[in-house]
Amino acid sequence: MVGDTLRNIFHVEIYALIGFIIFFTFFIFVTINAFRMKKEEVEEFSNMPLEDSVTTSNEKLGA
Repeated sequence: MVGDTLRNIFHVEIYALIGFIIFFTFFIFVTINAFRMKKEEVEEFSNMPLEDSVTTSNEKLGA
């Protein structure tokens, strides 16, 4: 039933192609940004899960 409905939609294959292009463009964008990151940023992001979030947010508030 779903297959018949999809076959009756005019140019349904274009939606798959558009979805693939959007995904591939986003993937390339994220990959390029990951390679262009500075080492300091990578170190900061890699240590984020290990930091105490309560202490960090209190420090930012000045408490």
